[in-house]
Amino acid sequence: MAAETEETKKRFFRKHSCERWTATLMVGIYAVWCSLLVILTASGVFLDSQNFECRDTNENFVASRLKSEANLVYLWSGLSLPSCALMLVELWRKKGHYKITAVCMIIFLSVVMISTLILLGKEEAQDIQELMSRYHGLFPLWNPTNRFTGTGCDELHNVYRWQAEFKCCGLRGYKDWTPSIPDSCLCSVQDNSTGCVRVGDSLVYKKPCLPIVVLLAKTRSRSFWAVMIFWVNYVGFPISLFALMVVGSFFFLLYLETSACYYNKLSSWIYKKKGGVEMVPVVFIRKNKNSQSEEENSKNVEAGEKIVNENVVLDVEDGQTVEEEAQETIDDDWNNKRLMWIPLSEFTKLQEELDPPPSQHQVRCLCLITERKSKFYTVLIDEGSPLLPAGAELVDPDKPTHITLAIRGHLYSVEDIVWPQLRTSRINQPL
Repeated sequence: MAAETEETKKRFFRKHSCERWTATLMVGIYAVWCSLLVILTASGVFLDSQNFECRDTNENFVASRLKSEANLVYLWSGLSLPSCALMLVELWRKKGHYKITAVCMIIFLSVVMISTLILLGKEEAQDIQELMSRYHGLFPLWNPTNRFTGTGCDELHNVYRWQAEFKCCGLRGYKDWTPSIPDSCLCSVQDNSTGCVRVGDSLVYKKPCLPIVVLLAKTRSRSFWAVMIFWVNYVGFPISLFALMVVGSFFFLLYLETSACYYNKLSSWIYKKKGGVEMVPVVFIRKNKNSQSEEENSKNVEAGEKIVNENVVLDVEDGQTVEEEAQETIDDDWNNKRLMWIPLSEFTKLQEELDPPPSQHQVRCLCLITERKSKFYTVLIDEGSPLLPAGAELVDPDKPTHITLAIRGHLYSVEDIVWPQLRTSRINQPL
């Protein structure tokens, strides 16, 4: 019998795992949270029931708000507790779809909670406006029909109560009662520090009562709103985290695409403001020697095409593949400046003395935001020429290099212009 029970458990329940127990703990904590709030709300501990109006009044602000706030707690808990039970069943059931259940539950509860919380906020604002309208209807307070008799419970009774409790006078000020100010507005000499004003032979409270009551109405449920907002955040945390990751990834990619471009643009601007000389981007290309055979040239071109196509061909002499050589070439490109910035004066000298003179080319920016075009020059020059600037690196016209970058305010790739055979190889490369 025990063996059959154990076999049934294995067929119905999943195996224990740390992740599954962690998820169970999170769901259990949430279920306890919902149950605890229901108990505290029903016992009157959670909601602020302090009333500043007579409970016999037909339109009692606090009573109306307590009812709406309690209904919201019951609604959220009533939806959450069955969802927790369903989630636990799907989490441990052998063929349970707990991932789909969790996503659907989170989305459903988040939508319901956010929408009902917004509606509650609008309802509270409307109730505050109605509260102010009811008491504005009492003006003028000095009307003989507004004399307090000490019996009953209505708006005027509340005004007298506020004046004594909050040490204020009138709804908008003591002038609401002139010429006959009630005794509840009178303040003693000891209360003079709280703000009194002399009217005739009497001292009366200077503060109006209605702004104090409205402020109480707005702040009475601060703790309630704090708990409810935390509740929404707890439920919607996975959605918020996912949205934050998407937004963060977008801005991170945007930063990667534009940081080098705009950082160097700023550096170039600062350089010019400090009086730096104008610089010209130049790629120095080694002139082909006549002694080089056509067979060697064709081999060099084929080697360049192999680098572009990235074919895995073994070099028997050194035991390296073309892929490895290409990677070494890429690493070497980052260490050596094949595109050099030279002062305009040196470039002018090259234009005057070299034959052929430097060739001008247009390149398009690789930045994500802008496709700005810029100029750069290629110079055919003999190795060891006195016109070659110090530190300049000559590139071979028949041996294409993977990466040649010009970074000066913007990011450019010039390899297809320096080595046109690369562009042809890419076009002819089979898909």
